[in-house]
Formats: sequence, structure tokens, C-alpha cells
Amino acid sequence: MTKKRLSDKVIAITGAGGGLGAATAKAMAAEGAALALTDRDAEGLEHLAQTLRETGAKFILKAGDVRDRQTHIDLHDLAIREFGQIDGLCNVAGILGPGTLDQATTDQFDQVMHVNCLAQLLAIQTFAPSMGRNCQSSIVNVASVGALVGLPLMSVYCASKAAVVGLTKAVAVELAPRIRCNVVCPGGIDTPMAKNLLSSVPPSHRDELLSKLTGRQLLKRFASPEEIAAVLVFLVSDESAFLTGAVLAADGGHTAW
Repeated sequence: MTKKRLSDKVIAITGAGGGLGAATAKAMAAEGAALALTDRDAEGLEHLAQTLRETGAKFILKAGDVRDRQTHIDLHDLAIREFGQIDGLCNVAGILGPGTLDQATTDQFDQVMHVNCLAQLLAIQTFAPSMGRNCQSSIVNVASVGALVGLPLMSVYCASKAAVVGLTKAVAVELAPRIRCNVVCPGGIDTPMAKNLLSSVPPSHRDELLSKLTGRQLLKRFASPEEIAAVLVFLVSDESAFLTGAVLAADGGHTAW
């Protein structure tokens, strides 16, 4: 029998309660990984757990707010007790926080930046000391095409995701060669969060936002969560062993021209 790509690896995933995080958990479980999963949505985590149990996957859950360092400490310690090691970390948790420039507030900026960037730093600080087994450990951060190009009504979001790209490169430099760190910049993904965003935008701006999200894409559609999850699987696997500090734009061609 062919060995699965993530056999013998233990991967922590934030934002696993739905959308891309849940798709990533399922894809990594299918490749043989044991999983340490967190999300503030305890109900979403339990729904995912039901699916994983049916596949025989090994996993542990810890609901919590990713902005709280204790959430990451609890997840890490539980994973070490259960599995004895940590080989990968996928920082998937994120929020959108749309609005016009004049609607941006200090509170909104703090919330979006803390969920989208600070939480990733906290997770890396917590998990990295236990990683680096055989120089095959990998951190994957999720940013956005909005880190690379401007999006309307998304100034604070774009700023937070650009910060993730900078964080990734600095972490890659600091932790090499023991741990690799890369970042994925997806275009629009067909998730409940994206649908909620579109429904929250005033109709007068909705077409403009859709045009920006998909109009410049060579592939004229949103990605499925599974398509982006496949990129994360590659980045935590040993197949990407010579990639670190890389910025992968899984954006349907948005940044190609």
C-alpha cells in the first residue's frame, strides 16, 4: 500500500470549524495526518468531528478564541499529550471586516489585525518550539490576494493580510532551516464567510466588489475550499521540502496581469 503524504505527521489547524479550515482538516486527515483543531465555533468543530470520526481519523479539539494565547497553549499541550509531537501548523482562522475608508475605526482595525495577524504570531510562538523534527516541520499561513492587490471596501482586511505576508517571510528567515514557513494568498473562496460578505455589502457596491474579486481572474469563478486546501496539504507535506518564505498566489490568475 502506498504511504499517505502526511502519515506520521501531527498538524495543528486554526479556524477548523468551517470553510477553508474544515476543508483543510478533512484533506489532511485523508492523507494520514493526526490533527489538533481549534475554532471559536464549538458547534462547527463538533460537526467536523462527526465527519472525521466516520473516516477513522485521529484528532483532538479545543474550542477557543485565536486572539487569546491560552487557546494556543491549551491546543498545543493537548496535542503533545495525545500525540507526542507537532510537525505542522496551518493558520487558517480569519475574518473579513469590510467597509469604506470612512467607516474604518480603531476598534475594527484592532479586531481584524488581531484575528488575521496577531493570532498567527501567537500560534507560531506557541507551536514552533515543539517543531523541527528531522527538519521536516512546516508552518503555513493563510493570507489573501488582498495582500498583493487592492480590493474595494477592504482596506483594513488588505492591511492585515499584507502583514501576514511580512510575518511569514520574517518567520521563515528566523526559523530556517529547522522549520519552513510559507503563505498562501487565495482569491475568492466559495465559503459561508464570502457569501456573508457579499450579502452585507450595499447593492450599489456589490457588483464592483464581485468584479474586483473575479473580474481580473483568468479563471472566472471562486475557488472551492477543497482546491485551496490541496495547496495547504502540499505545503505541509515533504513534497514542498525546498519551499520556505514563499508566497503562493492561489488566486485563479488574479495577479498574473
